Amino acid sequence: MRRTVTIVLALSALGGAGCGDPLSGVGDLSRAVVHGDTTSTTTTEAPAGPAADLKAVTESVAWINDGLDAGVDDLERDDLIRAVWRRGGEASEFVQAGRAEIAAALPGIRFPRLVPGSIVAVSSQLVFDAQTGTLDVATAAAFGLWAAEPYSVPRSEGQVGVLQVGFRTPDSTTREGEIQSFRLSTGRELVWVEGDYVYQLFCRTGVTEATCFATAESTSLLSLLVPVSVLPGG
Repeated sequence: MRRTVTIVLALSALGGAGCGDPLSGVGDLSRAVVHGDTTSTTTTEAPAGPAADLKAVTESVAWINDGLDAGVDDLERDDLIRAVWRRGGEASEFVQAGRAEIAAALPGIRFPRLVPGSIVAVSSQLVFDAQTGTLDVATAAAFGLWAAEPYSVPRSEGQVGVLQVGFRTPDSTTREGEIQSFRLSTGRELVWVEGDYVYQLFCRTGVTEATCFATAESTSLLSLLVPVSVLPGG
């Protein structure tokens, strides 16, 4: 079981969550806390409690951007990233991208094999620095976990989770094998490091603590979660 650091915060309600505007402010909040802007910290084991409500992300979950393909098989990584950036009009930071594209753009990136049982769809994007057209360091990819058709209802109603993935930097204070837990007014955010990336998983109020932690602890290489049927030529 991973060691868990629980950080309790007193916060006002946060803005809408989601791919397209994934939890504006939540990632910045986490980075501020990790760098010391908090006053209440305790160390615990991963939570005990009711059994987690989970299902396999490969079953009965629609990845709405799987039809997008900027040239996963034909382009080198840097060229693929530029192709996705151009597809977004070279203006928007958040560009819709399929999981095969994200796995190719971010080698070694991981994604939960298990998600909350209410999830029916996943939205996914690559996130860019709009000034340079390169992947954003703090949040290079964003995934929305939806209990309804994405964007058909307000995010506060239909989107029960957001996973943001950024590049690991030398100043990261999160240690491999440790999950930092932030209690927010709208739910809970977990932060951990694996390999080259920092992961931030937000679970909205209504997702149990046990389910949120079990989701975070179930990660697998995203490349292994891409069905052959959605690969080019599949």
